[in-house]
Amino acid sequence: MFTPQMIGRLPLSFTDVVLGFIGAAVLLLTLSSRYLVWDRGNGLSMPRLKKEKKIQVEDLKALAVAMSCGSAPIRFAAMMFNTPDRPSEDDVLNIQMSIENGKLGFDWVLLAPRNIEDQEKFKAFSRAQGLEPINRSLNGVSYIRVDSMDVAKFTASVATEIYHHPLNEPLRLIYKGFSWPPH
Repeated sequence: MFTPQMIGRLPLSFTDVVLGFIGAAVLLLTLSSRYLVWDRGNGLSMPRLKKEKKIQVEDLKALAVAMSCGSAPIRFAAMMFNTPDRPSEDDVLNIQMSIENGKLGFDWVLLAPRNIEDQEKFKAFSRAQGLEPINRSLNGVSYIRVDSMDVAKFTASVATEIYHHPLNEPLRLIYKGFSWPPH
């Protein structure tokens, strides 16, 4: 535990990080539908608060095009959803499209408990589609990457075929590095 006297003796950058996390945690407790986001591939970065939006499965193709047309070095679209058989927020799934090394792909990020639990199910589904999932890690976060010819179609199939997510129910969306909705 840090006392105010100890914080005064710590390097400024460490203090900034600690106070930033505390402030962000307090802010998250007071605001709904907001998430802390760290820049991927950027080493240690300060988290930023991102507001959640909604997207339909049918919009994934346009989302992939918008992401591909962006020019920011860090571009991602993370979608979260629950399943009817496990509606608890503790069981939320996280699927993500991102640009990595200039190429659009799908990421199964191993942070949420349900993603960790279902990683073998995801790998088996990917292989059944003729795709080879690759284990990766970036900034201490493990994930499974799949590069496919049609990332939007694959993303939709993960939600609708593996988890039977209804087409008429939106996915929760957090994104960075491109304009959405497209102009």
